[in-house]
Amino acid sequence: MGLTVALGQARSVPGDLAANLATAVRLVREAAGAGARLLALPELFSCGYDPAAVAAAGRELTLAAPAPGTAPAEDSPLAPLARAAAESGVWVVLGAVLAGPRDGDAPARRPVNAVLVVDPAGVVAGQYAKVHLWGPERDVFAAGGELVAVQADGVRVGLGVCYDAGFPEFTRAHRRAGAHAVLYCSAFAEGDTEHRYGVYHPARAVENGVYTLVCNAVGDLAGERYFGRSGAWHPDGRPLAALGAEEGVLVVTLEPDEPTRVQAELPYLAELRRDLLGDVPAPPPLTLLRRSAAPATPVNRPTGAPHAARLPRR
Repeated sequence: MGLTVALGQARSVPGDLAANLATAVRLVREAAGAGARLLALPELFSCGYDPAAVAAAGRELTLAAPAPGTAPAEDSPLAPLARAAAESGVWVVLGAVLAGPRDGDAPARRPVNAVLVVDPAGVVAGQYAKVHLWGPERDVFAAGGELVAVQADGVRVGLGVCYDAGFPEFTRAHRRAGAHAVLYCSAFAEGDTEHRYGVYHPARAVENGVYTLVCNAVGDLAGERYFGRSGAWHPDGRPLAALGAEEGVLVVTLEPDEPTRVQAELPYLAELRRDLLGDVPAPPPLTLLRRSAAPATPVNRPTGAPHAARLPRR
């Protein structure tokens, strides 16, 4: 059967939640029209990647989300996105600033750099908070502390954000927890660290025998140029498809049997010399997000081969 995933590579309007959520709604419909069942958007897509602006804005750039298992209220900024997800029958993985963990009855002191997950019934399924914070993010955000995955169409997709991909142990923890794929919502920019983008992701795929997908930011923001190149890698490490530096939607299908086949041919985890590593802890608890029981609006979805659909410039 497989899970068809769309990587939505589009520009964010700095600090404009309404405009960016409207773009997300458009991309949900674009993804559904291409046959996708899950749409991913880049890191902090809801406001644009700019930790300094997040700090300066206080709570203005924090997206208010309802508790997991509930749909956004009609007057919520998230309501149009939830309706689009339900009408299209598509999961949405949205990069956003979300409220951080509370300390008792006190409000959260720092937000989290997270992805919010809306299910195909238009219900908020949950969120993943980035556990590895990059550079200046540490002065703005609270770090997450758990693994989160989405279960859809027989495929388990672990969630990560950008810098998480630089840690082999992170993808391996997802693999040990049963993931077929790990999806990273990212904001990689041009510059001295750009080459790492082409190193991390195929390496994480082949060393774990899982699909690796990256939805990267694109365009100019806060003095940085984000290069796009959202892409997908097969469990054996070879590239499956990628976008360039323009806006677009990349659609790929993940087959649940492929990781098992590749892991039998390349049994890195089975043949790992654990005796040389000392004590290897068990993976932390995993939060598994499944579709809610609420019925989604029926949708007639076309079928077809994976492809890249170009979007117009803003």
